[in-house]
Amino acid sequence: MKPKKADQLQVEKLSTLIRTHSYKYHVLDEPEIEDSEYDVLFQELLSLEERFPELLSKSSPTQRVGSKPLSGFKKISHGSQMLSLDNAFSIKDLEDFDKRVKERLAIEEDVEYCCEPKLDGVAVNLFYKNGALDKAATRGDGTVGEDITHNIKTLPAVPLELLRNKEVTTIPTSLEVRGEVFIESSEFKKINKKLEEEAKKPFANPRNAAAGSLRQLDPKITASRPLKLFIHGYGGSDSPLEEIPNNQFEMLQLFKKWGLPINPETETVSGIKSCIEYFSKIESKRNALPYEIDGVVYKVNNFNLQQRMGKVTRAPRWAVARKFPAETGKTVINSISFQVGRLGSITPVADLEPVKVGGVTISNASLHNFDEIDRLDVREGDVVIIKRAGDVIPQVTKVDLKDSVKRKPKIKQPKTCPSCNGELFRDEGAAALRCLKGQECPAQLVEVIKHFVSRNAMNIDGLGDKIIRLFIEKKIIKSVSDLYKIKEEDIISLEGFGPKSSSNLIESIKTSKDTSLQRFIYALGIREVGEATALNLAINFNGIKRLMEVSKEDLIEINDIGPVAAGFIHDYFSDKNSIELVNELILLGLKLSPPQTDNSSKFSGKTIVITGSFTSFSRNELKEQLIVRGAKVTSSISTKTDFLISGEKPGSKLSKAEELNIKTLNEQEVIDLLN
Repeated sequence: MKPKKADQLQVEKLSTLIRTHSYKYHVLDEPEIEDSEYDVLFQELLSLEERFPELLSKSSPTQRVGSKPLSGFKKISHGSQMLSLDNAFSIKDLEDFDKRVKERLAIEEDVEYCCEPKLDGVAVNLFYKNGALDKAATRGDGTVGEDITHNIKTLPAVPLELLRNKEVTTIPTSLEVRGEVFIESSEFKKINKKLEEEAKKPFANPRNAAAGSLRQLDPKITASRPLKLFIHGYGGSDSPLEEIPNNQFEMLQLFKKWGLPINPETETVSGIKSCIEYFSKIESKRNALPYEIDGVVYKVNNFNLQQRMGKVTRAPRWAVARKFPAETGKTVINSISFQVGRLGSITPVADLEPVKVGGVTISNASLHNFDEIDRLDVREGDVVIIKRAGDVIPQVTKVDLKDSVKRKPKIKQPKTCPSCNGELFRDEGAAALRCLKGQECPAQLVEVIKHFVSRNAMNIDGLGDKIIRLFIEKKIIKSVSDLYKIKEEDIISLEGFGPKSSSNLIESIKTSKDTSLQRFIYALGIREVGEATALNLAINFNGIKRLMEVSKEDLIEINDIGPVAAGFIHDYFSDKNSIELVNELILLGLKLSPPQTDNSSKFSGKTIVITGSFTSFSRNELKEQLIVRGAKVTSSISTKTDFLISGEKPGSKLSKAEELNIKTLNEQEVIDLLN
């Protein structure tokens, strides 16, 4: 069956619509349609292309995922050399750089610089032909890189075809642009948490995660990772010089119009004093940025001046990177112990001689797994380098062999669990050892109960780590259900307890019996079930018995619950021990209130963003109250946002909302509307 003219026009229309909405979402951060609406457009295009393969183009939005795994990476030559940057480590270094620029240009007036945060990511080079993405490469040695075309196409932020619109009518026949692929800090944590739960080796840092995700022979693996991209450089084009901007900043603005994402923190400043002020500003907001940076890049803004400045062998004379103060320190490993996680993974932990790194005193660091111990060849008594970046857990990066004299024997993997002496197992392809004893293992039981009683779960006040361990040691609790069997006389004579504290704890346990269904589901600690998923399940099933009987297929049908989470949920409620635990907890008097949805609320059908902190409730509690009233709570401001709820110390979302004329509600206004 041949396509009709109408089919061809519809394919072109859908492709344009999808590219436009992708641009507004990934580049402008101003989505105009819901994800579900985007999915409808995408599926319609996919359906048409499957019916009429002759209408499928290489630059179609549907071609981001699906290529066959590669056997290896080919090599690609860069059109112009991808240079490195010289570093400045102090204000004096930066002033010296500015002085050299002025001397080489023979000028005295202030130089205009284009300034941007220095991302700690993976440098890439993108080649466009006639506006369509032709190929992509890593930096490599600066002259030749690895072909990552299939993988780069899976990044939603990368336009497969440059945008043409009223503002931009001319696109070069050939264009080369440079950028940085990275993973946001929050996504990095999620990836590592999942890897550790699967007993696989976690990534050492976000940069390694980005590099490892980008250099996959199977593009589908790359597509599953939340990679992002900022374009920061111009590699060349076949356009006459008069048709392109004459400076770095304006070129970046043109890139943005073409649909290429650029860093919104990029600015132009005049003179070295303003460069120093820009550095201070970025450094002060460093930990608030969603991605890791390790400094600031300064480039002479004018392209003609850049050409006059020239380059040395490896770096341009017209640019420099000023690094933040090092967040590393040197210390001694006193001992290495093994911790058991909630799901049984064995994690080696280094006990350190306390050292101050980045303003924080570090006394221990995770060694992740035994593959990491072997890679570092780290031993007790070694002098090691510790790194801390943002709020990432401190880690040992290397052993200082010069200072590590009379080294002790290598660390041996334990054969039995350090907590219960149970046999340890290592799944094929996994990095971590695992104890399979579950709640029979005291260490796992501690972590299970800590999660069960936590604030966002059953919220039992007064049950901290120390007390939980004491109760397990004294055989007062052997499982989660034993919490609800504790009597005052069982604990009043224990260390740290008296009549009042015993009474308070018993009352707190009793109070927790009357809870919401979503809190209880979250408290069970099912893999892949966070607070949002627990609330989603509670809304859809309205009772624990219904959830326990649901099939995996029915779970997959629920929005935002994929096959992996559905599998874990179904497996949990198919397990004999889990069924017995839930039934026993119900018999012990737990009353689980299903969420009371209210579609008549003023929040029903509204898209809401939350920023800042509140005195009457936590952000999670507020989010829950909004969702059960029919609201959709999102993380970013866009033209589709109906309300921004702003608490104390709001972030940049408040100014974004003001720019878009989005109504802002304070805490009291929200309370009034909720009531």
